[in-house]
Amino acid sequence: MTPARASALAFAALLASTLLIAKVGLAERPPDAELIRVERHVGVMGTDLQIKVLGRDRARLEAAVDAADRELRRVEDMMTDWRPSPLTRLNDAAGQGPFDVPAELAAIVARAIEVSRITEGAFDVTYAGVGRLWDFKAKPPRIPDRKQIEAGLRLVGSSRLEVDPERHAVALPRGMRVGLGGIAKGYGVDRAMQVLLDLGIEHAIVNAGGDLKALGRNGDAPWEIAVKHPRDPEHVIAVLRVSNTAMVTSGDYERFFEHEGRRYHHILDPRTGYPSEGAMSATVIAPHAELADALATALCVMGPERGLPLIEALRRVEAIVIDMAGNPHATSGLRDSLE
Repeated sequence: MTPARASALAFAALLASTLLIAKVGLAERPPDAELIRVERHVGVMGTDLQIKVLGRDRARLEAAVDAADRELRRVEDMMTDWRPSPLTRLNDAAGQGPFDVPAELAAIVARAIEVSRITEGAFDVTYAGVGRLWDFKAKPPRIPDRKQIEAGLRLVGSSRLEVDPERHAVALPRGMRVGLGGIAKGYGVDRAMQVLLDLGIEHAIVNAGGDLKALGRNGDAPWEIAVKHPRDPEHVIAVLRVSNTAMVTSGDYERFFEHEGRRYHHILDPRTGYPSEGAMSATVIAPHAELADALATALCVMGPERGLPLIEALRRVEAIVIDMAGNPHATSGLRDSLE
């Protein structure tokens, strides 16, 4: 079985387990004295990356951080659409039939299609067909008109993608584009943490601009992550203790501008072509940062009323959603954490 097929099947199995189960807490380890901390802050994937590792051998910790940093940059080089990459070459080949891509790229597109299915299109990597019409960095920012949006929406719909996991090939209809901004960063965090695990690291955190994964403990205590209100950073919604899991927050405060009294932000609703209006922010806890990343994006589109029932049905997944009025909502496993 190829790596792409195995990865896609494993992810499908995770999402297929959507029966309600009891949430199991993670066991805490006893305090571990005499730990050395190595921490690094760099820029990657258009955001700030923090890698923190704990152990007893500084040289080994430094080498592990170097390796994790390299791995995340490798993922960025494969999946970015800001410069030439395997992803941009795939987009350029739209309409030409199956196009060979790296196994990891084929696998992540296959998994993205599955997330699109369970979220009923609230998450869709083909949003790029309409997303390319927006430019949040231009001065002034570029806002497409209604006719442009309608034309772009004709190029959105991941059910029209074709993935051959054996050949590692993806076929896009002519004009369609794939954008992995709502899933690739989470995948990169997963890969960076896997590198740390492979090198024997037992305590670490990898945080790429809100996409994070925690391993073990932060010295003599669990890792504690604050969920802040998207309109008031001083207002803490919840403080969550995490270990051996991923936690991702997405929201309309990351990249936005205001025009004629309306707030425009970078999380687009793939069904309308306009910025999502379901929630100000969404925080998802899941076994994998890739899955949490995609679901957090989807929840910003779906909002709490439609989104939280979906999360409740997913195994080992929890969420906190701040609705458009600024009110917090949480799944049953996190309800008691709200402050």
